[in-house]
Amino acid sequence: MSEVRPTYDDEIDLFEFFKTLWDGKWLISAFVVLATLIGFGYSQVAQPNYGVSVPYSFNFHSVSTHQICGSNIGCMENETRKRLSSLLEGEWTSDISITTTASSDLSEYQTQIEQANIKLTNEVYVDATKELALIQTELTDALLGTERVATNMLNAKRVIQSIDDGQSAITFGSVSVVKSSPKVSLILALSVVLGGMVGVFFIFVRNAIAKRKEQLAKA
Repeated sequence: MSEVRPTYDDEIDLFEFFKTLWDGKWLISAFVVLATLIGFGYSQVAQPNYGVSVPYSFNFHSVSTHQICGSNIGCMENETRKRLSSLLEGEWTSDISITTTASSDLSEYQTQIEQANIKLTNEVYVDATKELALIQTELTDALLGTERVATNMLNAKRVIQSIDDGQSAITFGSVSVVKSSPKVSLILALSVVLGGMVGVFFIFVRNAIAKRKEQLAKA
């Protein structure tokens, strides 16, 4: 004897599901077009953001940075980056980049960086000069013979010599400015998806209301 499986009203009929979508294809398309137009309009009037960045390399670090970090290169680079970013005008981050809504001329950013680098180099020079003077005039012969003092003296002399030779604390490459937002392609893609979802939702709500009315009319 074959088993008779009961049918339930709440089972999903795939044929009816796709038929409903097909019947409402033009309305769904209208929602997609409307959402796309709104998204495109937003992308045109939204205030753009620009990412400004510049490659760089360290030539030397201050004596005080060496004293804080020891031989930890990563620590010394972080300390120098923080000091440089504090000397830059605007909302520059410690990795020497900035996000801005008003893109300036490349030469303006280059000037800011060069001026900050000059200030940083001067600070490093003064720091090394004071450290060397302190070692030579204030410390006793016993302390002068210690490894730490010898290391500080060597670092100070290297920094002073490098700056006297015309070297700056950091060497920078060319500044680049890239428009980071709004991303038109992403906005349009999201608009198409959102428009399609709203259109499908509207079709099924409308279809459910129509069926409910039919059931009430038959009752």
